[in-house]
Amino acid sequence: MLVVALAIAFAQAIAAIPIDVSALTASAPKPICTVDLDDLKGELRQMSWSPDGRYLHLQTVEDRTVLHDFIVSLEDRELSVAFGAPEWADVYWARKSSLVAPGLPALKMEVTETNRRTRPIPFTGGFTNGGAQTPDVKNPIDAYEAEVTLRLVGVEIGNWVNGAPLAGETFGWGPSGSGALAFVDRAGRLSLVDREKRRQTIAGVKNAALPAWADDGSRIAFLQKSSRRRYILTVVEISGMR
Repeated sequence: MLVVALAIAFAQAIAAIPIDVSALTASAPKPICTVDLDDLKGELRQMSWSPDGRYLHLQTVEDRTVLHDFIVSLEDRELSVAFGAPEWADVYWARKSSLVAPGLPALKMEVTETNRRTRPIPFTGGFTNGGAQTPDVKNPIDAYEAEVTLRLVGVEIGNWVNGAPLAGETFGWGPSGSGALAFVDRAGRLSLVDREKRRQTIAGVKNAALPAWADDGSRIAFLQKSSRRRYILTVVEISGMR
């Protein structure tokens, strides 16, 4: 526990300065390994950096309750099964997915919840008697649509309609004290924003998920969807931090 805490504190101390994301330089995306959910089982849930930046922890969830853990070695570019989440993964995820900026308690995300009433028109007729269904405008049925939106300094960070929001699914905070955030926009692009509303979109990225910014600020990892159940674990190197 002490070793993990000291490593995290050291990495954060190096990078605990405000970041102008518009001045950062990002490398071309570098594929690390394939993540096939048919092999791993379940759906994507979490991705975390180790304090030394050598490993990534990936977690999936099956049937909403069964967790599966994996470790990716960035040096070997191999994914292997882990028996439970390592301690550092829990520490990282708590910081990454918080609605409050690490090291800057005054910088918080805004959560907006909206419930809209919709009135779909039912049908008369039906398939049971072989007839065609036709709208019955005299008997509309009320239905409701729930929407949750996350924003940071007015910039949309995440949006869910009739779904369960997962903190950290669409965003990951930069180093503690930086006021910077990596997030996935509605078009699936990887973008950066800071507390001064400066922005940058990382070139060459689409269909991204679970962005995770390393503690020292030098790399951002994310999963890029390549097919219905397959992703490419990818890393972008970041330079230009003062």
